[in-house]
Amino acid sequence: MKFTSSAQTEALAQTITHPYQATSFYLNTDKSQQSLKAINAAYKGLLNQARLKLEAKDISREVRKSLLDDLDRIAQFCTNRLNSWKSPGLAVFCCSARNIWQELELPHGPRNRLVQDFDFYTRPLSSILEKFKKLCAFLINRREACWYEVHLGDIRQLDSLSSDVPKKVKKGGFEGYESKRIERHIDALLLEHFKKAAQKTFDILKQNQFDWLLLGCDDQFYPQLEPLFHSYVKDKLKGRIKARPGTEVSRVLQECLDLEDRLKREEEAGLVKSFVAELERGGRAVAGLADTLRKLNSYEIRHLLIIHNFSKPGRVCPGCHGLFLIEEVCPTCKVKTEAVADVVDEAIEVALSRNVPLTQISSPTRLEHYGNIGAFLKFKAQK
Repeated sequence: MKFTSSAQTEALAQTITHPYQATSFYLNTDKSQQSLKAINAAYKGLLNQARLKLEAKDISREVRKSLLDDLDRIAQFCTNRLNSWKSPGLAVFCCSARNIWQELELPHGPRNRLVQDFDFYTRPLSSILEKFKKLCAFLINRREACWYEVHLGDIRQLDSLSSDVPKKVKKGGFEGYESKRIERHIDALLLEHFKKAAQKTFDILKQNQFDWLLLGCDDQFYPQLEPLFHSYVKDKLKGRIKARPGTEVSRVLQECLDLEDRLKREEEAGLVKSFVAELERGGRAVAGLADTLRKLNSYEIRHLLIIHNFSKPGRVCPGCHGLFLIEEVCPTCKVKTEAVADVVDEAIEVALSRNVPLTQISSPTRLEHYGNIGAFLKFKAQK
């Protein structure tokens, strides 16, 4: 199954395996970057490490058996399927005791990881959703227009439009009158073509809930086209690409992905700059894992910032689901907290469940100098 939406992440995050534990397995299967031999070595190494960790775990016989069965099923899957696996990334989520098994084709190679914990480890999926915007590529020339959806590394054509706009011609006539009349007629047809395309663009954006619009058109047409866009379309327009109607689809996709990556990095840099400025003036911001978890526990976070792949073990309260670094007793519930493999992943899931905006920042970034994690707050931090 292909990974296509946040609904899949949310379903996994809400899956309950208690009293058993869940196994989450991520593997970079991008054969353009590494050999099949290296991929096989990577998955075998992850499984061997997981078996060694299981030996040291203080868990019941039933829970241990379920986790060992998970590892055996993953090993069998990799043995049978990796040779023909086409996607650059693989994720498997399973709990044998609960008869849960789900495999996902990922649009790019994740960090190799195997996590056995009380919940499914979905943070890499959130990273992918954060990385890939839902794009609309709108390509137009004087006679044709076409629209593509670009999302999670895939592309598909949504619609097209053709108009009967003649090429520029010149005909003789008394003092050029005939030539000018024909030119005015062609200009009127061209304007009508642009109006139809602009309206269809508005309709497509509204129907499909795109994040960004990327435009491919000649410079000479842009001044005529841009004023015809609805304000909603103008807000979505993020940049221009070289592709035109008739451009090979693979090239359209690559241009969109390249521009998306550049725009994303610029957006991240601007967000981190604002965060650092807010933090250093003592405003509504907090940095560092311990303080960020504390503010998350008290519902004070407005926007969470985390560096990609930053992780730390920690503890979680089974009662209120409060998150901590080292506290063995929850200060609110007064019950013993439980160890988790990655408390940052737990923080991400809490943020997602509360609809708190979350941005995962690519390195290198100034956020690394502030503990790899921070947040904008609803209220000014108390000293």
